[in-house]
Amino acid sequence: MIETGRLSAVAVLWNSKYEHFARLVAMGQSPAQAYIAVGYEEKTAYTCGPRLLKRPEVQARVTELQQKAAQTSIQQAGLSREFVLRELMDNALQAKQNQEWSASNRALELLGKELGLFVDRSDHGFHWDGDPNTLTEEQHEKLVNHLIRLAVGDDPQAIAEARKQLEAEASTPGTSRRKELCPIAMDN
Repeated sequence: MIETGRLSAVAVLWNSKYEHFARLVAMGQSPAQAYIAVGYEEKTAYTCGPRLLKRPEVQARVTELQQKAAQTSIQQAGLSREFVLRELMDNALQAKQNQEWSASNRALELLGKELGLFVDRSDHGFHWDGDPNTLTEEQHEKLVNHLIRLAVGDDPQAIAEARKQLEAEASTPGTSRRKELCPIAMDN
């Protein structure tokens, strides 16, 4: 093994069949398939293929080839991302010069999303399971007010009477405060 920076370079295997086998396994073939593909007998492939892969020099070569493939993929993905970002920036500027505001804004929007500049505000952070007992006092009060308005309308006198009736029912022993204030929601 030869050390070169971060990766250790394993020399190309001296046996050409071993080298070909290592390359095929690194590309995803099973040891048995690779064993047959390099010219060994099929009848021994399922025992000898895995045995050949266990040889230290072959295993080291397979590992090195897999690492190189992974590193190349990462570099290509990075270059692709850089290219797309650069092109989006160019498109935004060109569209702005041509007073194509919609195209410019769209390119800027895509850039901003990729760079994490925008916060998704579609999730308001409030998830209610429908159980009034899980609401805060403020949320519960708003729900009660809304239900009263749905039941009696916006007439202040009718709202006051409905609230008075609910409070009277709330004074009945053995009932929970929330059930008394919101009997409609608790009937289930």
